[in-house]
Amino acid sequence: MTTAPTPRPAPTQAPAPRPAGARLPAAHHSQPQPTRASRLSAVSRGILHVPLRHLFYGPRGVGKTSLGADAPAPLFLDIEGGSPLVNVTRYTFRDEPGGHVPRMYEEVLTGIDDLLANPGHGYQSLVIDTLDALETLLHDFICRRDGKANVEAYGYGKGYKVAVAEIRVLKERLDRLIHAGMAIVILAHSDEKTYKNPRGPDYDRFLSEMHELAWAKVAAWCDVVGFVNFEGGGAALKGDESQVKRARGWSTGRRMIQLVPDASAPDVKCRLSLPTELELGEAHPWAPFANAKLKAECATVDTLAADITSEIDRITGGDRTIVFFTDAGTKTSYTDIQDLITAGDTSVLTRVLAGLKATTEIQETP
Repeated sequence: MTTAPTPRPAPTQAPAPRPAGARLPAAHHSQPQPTRASRLSAVSRGILHVPLRHLFYGPRGVGKTSLGADAPAPLFLDIEGGSPLVNVTRYTFRDEPGGHVPRMYEEVLTGIDDLLANPGHGYQSLVIDTLDALETLLHDFICRRDGKANVEAYGYGKGYKVAVAEIRVLKERLDRLIHAGMAIVILAHSDEKTYKNPRGPDYDRFLSEMHELAWAKVAAWCDVVGFVNFEGGGAALKGDESQVKRARGWSTGRRMIQLVPDASAPDVKCRLSLPTELELGEAHPWAPFANAKLKAECATVDTLAADITSEIDRITGGDRTIVFFTDAGTKTSYTDIQDLITAGDTSVLTRVLAGLKATTEIQETP
């Protein structure tokens, strides 16, 4: 009798290789994970007195370079080559005449890395003069790297997005300088651009010369964005009997830093409770800003309350019974704000003061 063959087990298939990034099966997640020590006991509260990220923009010749030169212990990255007539300390990229002006974006990164590698350098501020000149070097860098003829060769708008990715890398380097105790002061040129107003007539605004994507990324990162310009305006002359009364421009010669946005300079901002604008000093342009910053950082409930009350009186003309709207559209009054003062939270009062400073006074109706 023939014996039946013994059945053999079917061969098992090797598991298919797991694609990169694929999630593990649920069984793997059920395994106990190492316990991390809680950091909740180390939480902190209050204002941190750290170096700031500054961005000042304005027309040519208004004094941006002299403003940066008066910052605390500054070191200039003279990217535009506009500092020879100003007594400043410049980083030298090459040992040759004109070696203080970088030819390539890589030289700028090397200069920043040099500061990071030598923390005992003694400089307290890094001044980048100017941001729009740096953007030109950045565009050249990405085009050389990617084999493009120019930034437009990437396709409609794509080259500017590639540049923004590199700006993120630059910000990470600059943040490391901030953590090492060094303030950042960035200077940039402004340009007049027409705003297509959907609610009324078009009008001109002061905006950066840079591409809007790059500018928005840097401006959002900064703590202070100030518009520097000469104090002035335009008005028709009294007694002008001509058929078309043309406005005549006027200027006081005073150089002002605007720190609260308006229709003409919408990109201005300040995370500190500073005045709406400051006048640049003649001998020491940075001093008014430094004094206002020190006052804001050392503010107490009492000093904030006094400043808030002064702003309310300015807005209401001294009538503390008036209910008014702030520039942000918030309905409030002296009584409402007094309740916030009584609560005694300086961070809240700082925001209230900044909102009041941005609010124009109530105009009397005829």
